[in-house]
Amino acid sequence: MKKIIVVSGPSGVGKTTLCARVVANEPRIRLCVTATTRAPRTGEVAGQDYHFMSPAEFETGIKNNEFIEHVKLFDAYYGTPEKSIDDIWQSSQTPLLRIDVQGAQVLRKLGYQGLFIFILPPSLEVLKERLKGRGSSTDSLEKRFQQVTEEMKRQSEYDFRVVNDKLDEAVREVKNILEDNFFMNKKTEEEAETDG
Repeated sequence: MKKIIVVSGPSGVGKTTLCARVVANEPRIRLCVTATTRAPRTGEVAGQDYHFMSPAEFETGIKNNEFIEHVKLFDAYYGTPEKSIDDIWQSSQTPLLRIDVQGAQVLRKLGYQGLFIFILPPSLEVLKERLKGRGSSTDSLEKRFQQVTEEMKRQSEYDFRVVNDKLDEAVREVKNILEDNFFMNKKTEEEAETDG
């Protein structure tokens, strides 16, 4: 069975940087590029970090069932195009999805199998400082922080939890989890299929 790797965690926890480092020089995994209607942040590249879409384009995609999962957060849509996952499987790689907890829950309900990892901040205070550093307004910051509290309650639904305090250590921990609990299992399944 084709499998996926899911990485979730609250806004500002460092998922984007961590996932980019995990997939770098790792040919077995490819980051699944998700779609959003929010504006690109400084340094983000269309088609590499996200597929940036207008709200009208995104809503057309919803009507045409192009997304496996989608959610509206902070006045912007986010979603996973089915084509993004299929393209990665076609290249015999494993998709790594960097998505929120609602999206992860939808994938589980749809029967997607794989490894689910939740990324935690070293503390809520550190996370608040990171969100402030993004230039969020006080009103936006409060909304985001309420969302963070709700997302943190869902961490027990994940197979593993990793604290992103020092990036290098968090990247190493995620790589070790994948090596020990995903690729080893995958190898065993493939061997069983060959023997059968």
